[in-house]
Amino acid sequence: MISDSRTIALALVLMLAHGSAVSAARQTETAARAQKQDEAYSKRIREITADPRVITELVDHLPASSTVPSPLKFFNRVIGEPGHLTYYKDILRYLEAIDKASDRVTMWTIGKSDEGRDMVALAIADEATIRSLDKYKHITAQLTDPRTLTEARARQLISAGKPIYYATGSIHSPETGSPEMLMELTYRLAVEETPFIQTIRNNSIVMITPATEVDGRDKQVDNFYYQKTTGRTPPPLVYWGHYVAHDNNRDAMGAALNLTRNMLGTFLAWHPTIWHDLHESVSYLYTSTGSGPYNASLDPIQIDEWWLLAKTETSEMAKRGVPGVWTYAFYDGWVPNYLFFIANMHNSIGRFYETQSYRGENYDLTLPPTTTSREWYRANPPLPSIKWGPRNNVNMQQSALLIAMNYVARNRELFLENYYLKNKRAVEKGRSTAPYAWVIPAQRRRVEAAELGNLLRLQGVEVHVATGEYSGGGVTVESGDLIVRMDQPYRTVVDMLLDVQNYPAANPRPYDDTGWSFPLLRNVKAARATDRSILDAPMRLVTQDITVAGEMVGTGDTLIVEHTTDNTLVTFRFANKDVKMLAAEEAFEAAGRRFAAGSFIVPNADRATLGASLKALGLVGHAVPGMPAVKAHELDLPRIGYVHSWARTQDEGWVRLAFDRFKVPYTYFADQKLREGNLRAKYDVIVLPHIGGDAQAQVNGLPMIGDPIPYKKSELTPHLGVQDSSDDIRGGMGLPGLVNLAAFVQEGGTLIVEGSTSTIFPEYGLTAGITVETPQNLFVRGSVLKGIFADRKSPIAYGYDSNALAIYFNQAPVIRVAGGGIAGFGGGGAQIPGVGQNLTPNAVMPPLAELDSEPRPQRPMADEAAELRQMARAFGFNIDDRVPRVVLRFPADPADMLLSGVLVGGQSLAGRALVLDAPVGKGHVVMFANRPFWRWETQGSFFLGFNAILNWNDLDAGKTAERQTTSR
Repeated sequence: MISDSRTIALALVLMLAHGSAVSAARQTETAARAQKQDEAYSKRIREITADPRVITELVDHLPASSTVPSPLKFFNRVIGEPGHLTYYKDILRYLEAIDKASDRVTMWTIGKSDEGRDMVALAIADEATIRSLDKYKHITAQLTDPRTLTEARARQLISAGKPIYYATGSIHSPETGSPEMLMELTYRLAVEETPFIQTIRNNSIVMITPATEVDGRDKQVDNFYYQKTTGRTPPPLVYWGHYVAHDNNRDAMGAALNLTRNMLGTFLAWHPTIWHDLHESVSYLYTSTGSGPYNASLDPIQIDEWWLLAKTETSEMAKRGVPGVWTYAFYDGWVPNYLFFIANMHNSIGRFYETQSYRGENYDLTLPPTTTSREWYRANPPLPSIKWGPRNNVNMQQSALLIAMNYVARNRELFLENYYLKNKRAVEKGRSTAPYAWVIPAQRRRVEAAELGNLLRLQGVEVHVATGEYSGGGVTVESGDLIVRMDQPYRTVVDMLLDVQNYPAANPRPYDDTGWSFPLLRNVKAARATDRSILDAPMRLVTQDITVAGEMVGTGDTLIVEHTTDNTLVTFRFANKDVKMLAAEEAFEAAGRRFAAGSFIVPNADRATLGASLKALGLVGHAVPGMPAVKAHELDLPRIGYVHSWARTQDEGWVRLAFDRFKVPYTYFADQKLREGNLRAKYDVIVLPHIGGDAQAQVNGLPMIGDPIPYKKSELTPHLGVQDSSDDIRGGMGLPGLVNLAAFVQEGGTLIVEGSTSTIFPEYGLTAGITVETPQNLFVRGSVLKGIFADRKSPIAYGYDSNALAIYFNQAPVIRVAGGGIAGFGGGGAQIPGVGQNLTPNAVMPPLAELDSEPRPQRPMADEAAELRQMARAFGFNIDDRVPRVVLRFPADPADMLLSGVLVGGQSLAGRALVLDAPVGKGHVVMFANRPFWRWETQGSFFLGFNAILNWNDLDAGKTAERQTTSR
């Protein structure tokens, strides 16, 4: 509905499409006075703004409406009111109320979160545009594909179209301000009649998703009101989404989480010109450009657009006297795993803000000189001290966002033309520059090859299947192979995900991972076609999900399923848990073909049941007469205990996601329960994923300081306790829990650890011959490195058909096994000269007292290890002195390590263990220095973990007597 339409004529007279900031401000003030204002709301804005310098004429008022409910009418409070946060269901209720009351707003659901909440998007524009949304949606879709357009038609569409500015809030749950601000912004855009707002509404379409991590939003609000009501420190935000916390903003490439898939689907449906993700961390407002290096696949136009918008915001906010709006020196622009990078991968503009924290209460903010120094990129720096509060946050980000939206609306044809050109240039580059296509051939890991094709299709990429043979440009194509043409608008996605990355070490220190080549990490063969003739090869477009139909061939009574490391193989085993299956301990021949070690053998197979399972999972079973002549052991399915730490669940969630997707059953519990003992009676395998920190911190957990910290569902915290709950989350496993864990292994259990948790047993002296090193001259930040199989007969190596495997590695842990490896560098972690530098030339360093923080006193590791050994002896076991079995290691030659990303000081990794099996008593500790389940990207190494689970009580298979007694 139209609110206060009597002022429209006045607003139109005053509006100047390209006026200066000063004249625009005057017009806004004049029009605001002409339109009836919500005096109570406007007065309260000024009262709760903690510092008058952090306010502009764009947000110092709110117009009144007789039809559209303001936040004050709906919530009985102003947005940014200290002491309040809004639950997600109430955000939706308010936005639904605006939708019902205004013809300028429409809202719809875009999918369910991992915990089942509705995710939404809404559109705001003038009434005529809202009535014709499908028309504008179709225009952006046409501009996306220049192959279907003449230049004349493209110009017509650019002239007729409207850019879509998509603002998304709170993907990071502790960053609470953007969902609040976006509610007020929705009302303002729907109701206000100033020329400034009319320009936005009449010349563009604003889309809003108020919160993307909707599950974590409610948990965060629970914590806020728990502290406000009880006066106690709330529990840490242990869980955000169902699986991961901060890493929900690292899923744009793998697209595993529901929130990512929902947002990606919305992007591909609407093709927004700008996607603007709203964050909170640094002071006062950072608008993204990045310090570089920029991803090499980005079109230069995109990078210029980052700077064009950022400089518009920094300049216009400076003109209004608002301090502390800056750009450049925060992140780099290299890795495309952030949610907003979905836009950059698809030729739109992906950008973000970092605004000073909302928190929900007023507070005094004092900043160090490194933050307040005046630099070329921070000409109007934050103040050394200021009173801050939630309304400051709302004022700051809403003002800057309105400036950007207004600029885009005033220059709508420029941004639509740029969008069209970026798509056009992508197609042209695919026709003129190698590679002209990528080929994913039919291969042994056929399920995973299909899944890589499906991921590309999920990203909007066109995938073809070869309908005939082709040879040229370094590739040979057979009918049925997948071909990913590069002469398509979304070639940038293909380029970013499939090719290798080269991050020179002299670049600034990377913000996140430096290498991620998906064919390498997924262990799928993919080849670059460097001859343009492949574009003329016979092929057809794939129009639905690529499926691999499994089958059973042959007529015998024994079924053999080859171990290909396709991850559905583990699903097959657990789905048929009551069926006896064996694992071949060596390669063997049967029915005229050769099968790899680890292949599943099913005697007296039920063809109907197993055949249906194979078909559904894309696996091939060979029925042969009689048992093959090969040594084999039974694949006894273990009872799996899955342990998390209350200190951090960020990384274990990716492991849990993989287990859930491939239907590996487990019992989920906190490390505190390890103190209860009797573990071997309950579990055969215990999985303890990466936690972070040193061994002592991982064992001790959250410090036993202050009152108990509950994490559970209650009247005050109705949204906590979904994944797990506790009356007190302090304390971790402690030494008693660690002793019980060691006893579990001693008594025949298998413990699987990865990343940081691989350091616990060696650091506490519970495994012999294993040393954790801290190389001084090593620089490897989230790269893809080569691993060499050192023991192909280990069950952990089953199914892998090459001597090498690409793995993800990020700096630590570096594990040396006695008698193996090459001498490394000792000590510390000091900066390597000329590597990863990111210097601020004019910044003044704070005094050392400001840099240092008071560390929590910790007992020396030697004291704890001695106490642990004493406790272990009391339990009746001794530390095993058998030599660990190295399954996968780094190459001996540092020049042979790096596959994608960055590596300096590779000598300190030479020969070091990546995957090892340490015997302790009757059991095993399987350690992964790599992260086999990293961010839904490393499917190629998933089966290293699955092999350890499936062969948990036969890990000594293939181990010679010499290997059992001799140092490596």
